[in-house]
Amino acid sequence: MNQQNNRALRVLMVSPQFRPLTGGYERAAERLSAALVENGIYVVVITEHRNRDWPRVEHLDGYVVRRLFCFYRPHFHILTGLLSLAGFLLLHGRSFDVWHVHQYGYHAALAVALSKFLSRPVIIKLTSSAALGIEKTTGRHIVSSLLGFLQRQASACIVISPETRTEAIRYGFPSERVFLLPNGISSRQFCPASPHQRQAARRELGLVCDRLVLNVGRLSAEKNPLGLLEAWRDVDPEARAGVLLALVGDGPELDNVRAKVQALNLAGSIHLAGHCSEVATWYRAADLYVIPSHIEGLSNSMIEAMASGLPVVSTRVSGSSTLSEEPAAGMVVNVGDTKAIAAAIEALLTNESMRVRLSKNARLKFEARFAMEIVSRNTMSLYQGLRFSQQDAT
Repeated sequence: MNQQNNRALRVLMVSPQFRPLTGGYERAAERLSAALVENGIYVVVITEHRNRDWPRVEHLDGYVVRRLFCFYRPHFHILTGLLSLAGFLLLHGRSFDVWHVHQYGYHAALAVALSKFLSRPVIIKLTSSAALGIEKTTGRHIVSSLLGFLQRQASACIVISPETRTEAIRYGFPSERVFLLPNGISSRQFCPASPHQRQAARRELGLVCDRLVLNVGRLSAEKNPLGLLEAWRDVDPEARAGVLLALVGDGPELDNVRAKVQALNLAGSIHLAGHCSEVATWYRAADLYVIPSHIEGLSNSMIEAMASGLPVVSTRVSGSSTLSEEPAAGMVVNVGDTKAIAAAIEALLTNESMRVRLSKNARLKFEARFAMEIVSRNTMSLYQGLRFSQQDAT
């Protein structure tokens, strides 16, 4: 027993979407997997093989990605993906100490059901909240009741913000099995820039401006890029003089964003950068960060901005409360209130001492709550506790 307890943990990450897909929960799973490997944990990620051009097996940053068969067509995708997941768990699931599912729904419910048969602890991570949270997306029909029953039997539920913790308990997860573990970010990859480094980053990106306001994320309705443009229009022109607003990302709203830029006559002060897989340079180039979203689980870009020492203007979405808790690291306004977003941006652009104070607080809060070193250590403690509990039970 002692030899088994002392050997390296073997963790199976279940992430239906994963690299090269780069959404919020995919990036969080990727970063956590790499950090765990650095700490001596053996990690395998299983995901869906949605594109034949993607390799079925890939070694990334010390962990293994195995892409399981799925027929990626309407009406067949979920069924074939679940069958592949079931087959893998039945054949290989017992070789792992912990199964960590990075999304709720069918995959999580299936993993929990099979974990009872194979005697393995399962963690479900809640990645979204509000309209995209587990309560709203599960629904209220018979199948939803079964999904809910199975998911509530998970060994542990990881939540990423106080708001998602409240939703998890309301959904029926026992409070003693709900653990607040936010997404983590490398403190080395994202760090505050000196004035010289900021200017160098702008030159590298080809930007000509005195100050840079930044937004990084998917151009989709829930991220509210059109509302951000309206807010930018409402910032006093004197405050905007010499300032550039950069939107880094791509998505279904791109054409509408381009049209809105022209309609609001903002072309001279807006930079649409498109998709960028390496965004650290953008944060080094920026002076402040804006999140205009209608919905968030926990914004990875907010954490990246805090790590980079940027004051943040955010709408009141899940996870944003950390910005307003003393010492404040940003300004939080009501969802959809473009006038308030504009006023907050204007205040930070015109008040350098406030920017400097919030910038220092942002980095300090990041180091205390979101640094990957802390998040990975707390996650490993949870894994070890579940492993030992499972061994005691068997």
